[in-house]
Amino acid sequence: MLHNFRNRFDNNILSQFNKALQVMQSMPRRLPFFLKAATNQQKAARLRAKHSQSGIEVPPLLIISITRRCNLNCTGCYSKLLHLDEGAEISTDKFRSIFTEASSLGISIILLAGGEPLVRRDVLEVAAEFPKIIFPLFSNGLLLDDEYAMFFAKNPHIIPVISLEGSEAETDFRRGEGVYKNFHQVIYLMNARQIFWGVSVTLTSQNFASSLSEDYAKGLMNMGCKLFFFVEYVPVAEGSEDLLLSEVQKNEVQPRVDALMSALSALFIAFPGDEDQYEGCLAAGRGFMHINPTGKVEPCPFAPFSDTDLRFSTLEEALKSEFLAKIREKHHLLKEGKGGCALWANKDLVAELKNQ
Repeated sequence: MLHNFRNRFDNNILSQFNKALQVMQSMPRRLPFFLKAATNQQKAARLRAKHSQSGIEVPPLLIISITRRCNLNCTGCYSKLLHLDEGAEISTDKFRSIFTEASSLGISIILLAGGEPLVRRDVLEVAAEFPKIIFPLFSNGLLLDDEYAMFFAKNPHIIPVISLEGSEAETDFRRGEGVYKNFHQVIYLMNARQIFWGVSVTLTSQNFASSLSEDYAKGLMNMGCKLFFFVEYVPVAEGSEDLLLSEVQKNEVQPRVDALMSALSALFIAFPGDEDQYEGCLAAGRGFMHINPTGKVEPCPFAPFSDTDLRFSTLEEALKSEFLAKIREKHHLLKEGKGGCALWANKDLVAELKNQ
């Protein structure tokens, strides 16, 4: 049943926060925040369980692409290729409404993505009003100046996560010359203010071995990094299939991430992670769902299909979406897929469910 896998997902989230308490021994100034955050996560899990008893299944995680705008033009960027809706971006007031409702439902983590989310300072100011929600913010870092560093220091529940492609050569090749050098300037600002920060690395066939090595992790940890996201490459751009992880590499992702988690004093998260333990994809509200820049509710960032628009409905109504329910019912068909996303690999099936 859905709640069995949700409980497992909840437990895995709580284990990350327990590990965070160990990691934060080296940053005692931030330890009280993570103690409170771990308690808030437990309270949110109980709230979700309460809603489940009344027939509303609430995922722990919400992913919101808060803008389509970006100051880079990265090779193969899924956002530029999939976020084609030219409608107005979600307003500041609507974001406040979404965060308020998310908190009341028990959604305890809201991942902010883009585009480049730092162009929407208004949204981040609203997120600052909700300290019980953890907001990982995925950014290229180019707009992260001293003013933003002060903002993150004041609001530790908003966690900057800088996107890399591995080494300097790999990062600059895909993102542009000078991006990796800027990363070093950004971490100087964050470390000076004792900000808890992380990195997100897109795993490809080319950087797999080096990016998932202890040497790579230790190098970033020595720079102050405490959080690692490893995201499997999705071949949204035609002709980029050579970057796909091989089947052998794909099967090694979670064991390697688990090994890093056990060996090193940092947090390591694979996305989409070990879907086998959940008997399929966690998208469409089983574990998370996605809101695009104009307010459309989608199964995940790589499945741009929707039957619900938050401009005209509430978040609770979105959780009751017939389309998302159909995907959840087919989760057993969505266990594996080439390119790190079962929904993208089965996009014809997803489109068919949308049109039924």
